Amino acid sequence: MTLRVLEFNDKGLRLSDDSGVLHCSPGYALVSPQAIEFGDSARSQSRLNPLNSYNQFWHKLSVDPFAKPVGHFRHNADLAFSHLQHLAQQTEIEGDVLLALSGSFSRQQMAILLGLLKQSSMNAVGIVDAGLAATIDRHDAECILHADLELHQVVLSKLRKVGKDWQRESVLLVPSVGWDNISENLMQLFTTAFIQQCRFNPQHNAASEQMLFEGLPSYLQEHSLDQNGQLTEEAKSSLKIKLQHMDNVHEISLPRSSVYSRLNGFYQKILQQLTSLDATGVSPLFVSDRLGQLPQVLEVLAEHQGSRREVKLLPEDAVARSCLRYSDVLASSADAVRFVSQLESMHKVPESQSPAVGKRLCATHLLHGDIAVPLRPGVLVRQMGPEERVRIVDDAHSQLADNVVALAQISFENGQFATHQSGALQVNGKTAASAQALALGDDLQFSTLSESLKLIAVQEQDV
Repeated sequence: MTLRVLEFNDKGLRLSDDSGVLHCSPGYALVSPQAIEFGDSARSQSRLNPLNSYNQFWHKLSVDPFAKPVGHFRHNADLAFSHLQHLAQQTEIEGDVLLALSGSFSRQQMAILLGLLKQSSMNAVGIVDAGLAATIDRHDAECILHADLELHQVVLSKLRKVGKDWQRESVLLVPSVGWDNISENLMQLFTTAFIQQCRFNPQHNAASEQMLFEGLPSYLQEHSLDQNGQLTEEAKSSLKIKLQHMDNVHEISLPRSSVYSRLNGFYQKILQQLTSLDATGVSPLFVSDRLGQLPQVLEVLAEHQGSRREVKLLPEDAVARSCLRYSDVLASSADAVRFVSQLESMHKVPESQSPAVGKRLCATHLLHGDIAVPLRPGVLVRQMGPEERVRIVDDAHSQLADNVVALAQISFENGQFATHQSGALQVNGKTAASAQALALGDDLQFSTLSESLKLIAVQEQDV
């Protein structure tokens, strides 16, 4: 039976296997006389039924009794167990799972979670710190940092290399800067703009308030591309947001600077705690895709007392891939599950060495028509003209010629290439993640390129 990985983060519990992320279920519950729902369904009704909506049962996992009744649930652990049951039903999961837990989980909460899982169809065979799993093998520095976004806080972890091992040295929680706090603040900003520009208050109606809430992630990433696949000048400076209420469509234009200004207060709280973890500012910072989706957060977190910290964005499946790669070490007896916060790193393949990672070939070239373009870190560009071609240039900050269009940023980490999109990008026909890992045989499609690019491996043969 395939081993699965269950990553616990209340912004979205992620279930993955070796094919990638299978399901993501946010930590929301709707408990009403009519229905009990969890995950996406509960979140999509949280503004319609605020008095019956709950989203702190993972954040405050315990068996302390509720002050007042919540349906037939006695405490947060009951809600958490029902959420696990819902997840199991949605995904038909059973059997062995590896657990990746946020650094915010206490020992007591781990014990409660293991007790809940023993009553479910899942069989926990190992527990690993999520920050350790996400970052192991990704850098040769003596000390690295990891940052992740939850519903009610940001979790910062400091990991240090001790001999051949990486160990979690310390964890700092940054309260009141989770997605729940950020989304509430942005709701107020957008509502004010709708009132000023349209004389329409979306929060006076539950349906329009829910619509605004659900649209927040896409609004933050909203963009308009010109014919060359670049952001238009208007899109660079402002966001355009539409809301339909009954038969009317209300539209506002909001300066991006006002959004950044609202978010900056949250970013500064994170930055302050980062500085207390790493006063020198020399430790590389790895940011989860959840936190990295917030606009300009990577740029702000790179700041350190006049210098720049190295900041890298992790792909969505960073934790799961590491868990599966180290499964032989992490898995233990179901009767004596170990929590792993220290782990010996596997040998990292240098970029200059063979394209083979373990026994699996890594892509070495991008095939564009009949031309194989060597795959390496840099900016993937389309050079237009009589002999149109695709190539990779070294400097992401270099000034491109007028006939050159940037397609994506290519990085190389942990013996694997990844693409960080700058335009509309699909991998194997599916919309790419913010940091998409690439594998041999993948097809890349761009809205500004008629042909697809295929990842291939070119091997040197012994003569």
